[in-house]
Amino acid sequence: VASLLFLSTLFSFLIVLDLDALGREVKKLEHTKLHEFYKETGENIVKFGGVLGNVLEAQAIISLVNAILTALGLWLIFGLPFVAFLAIVVFLCGFIPVAGVFISSVPICLVGLTDPDGGLMTCIWLMVFITGIHFVEAYILNPRIMGAKLKVNPVLILVILVVGHHALGVWGLLLGLPLCFY
Repeated sequence: VASLLFLSTLFSFLIVLDLDALGREVKKLEHTKLHEFYKETGENIVKFGGVLGNVLEAQAIISLVNAILTALGLWLIFGLPFVAFLAIVVFLCGFIPVAGVFISSVPICLVGLTDPDGGLMTCIWLMVFITGIHFVEAYILNPRIMGAKLKVNPVLILVILVVGHHALGVWGLLLGLPLCFY
């Protein structure tokens, strides 16, 4: 996982760094034997990339809001240490559908278990708090922010996410919105 994450980040950086030259090279395909394929698929790939970019931008905003709300709760309500680190974990795991909630909750609950004042009770209250935050994220933030970015009704976003999850599982959550709007 770490090597794939590193390589995907490296390749993404290299593509963005040289995006103009890469675009010019792809545009040259229009004058080769692949011109029919280029004419047929070029515009569609650009449209899909735009939709996917909007979805990722919206997900980044949702993850940031989720991390801020979680950090404020951990700091103001629970008084836990390592709030900045835990908020970064919540932000990064916000890009992982379904499993990200559980992955980011593990370190938070472990820190809560080490709390000398509460221990297990603190951990239970942290799980209730995290559930509340993710309820707000899933049913209020996600549809509204995705709807604003994609210019569609938030209820339709919820329907697409539910159908995508049932049809394709985690991949349906990741690609359901871009595929539907494409």
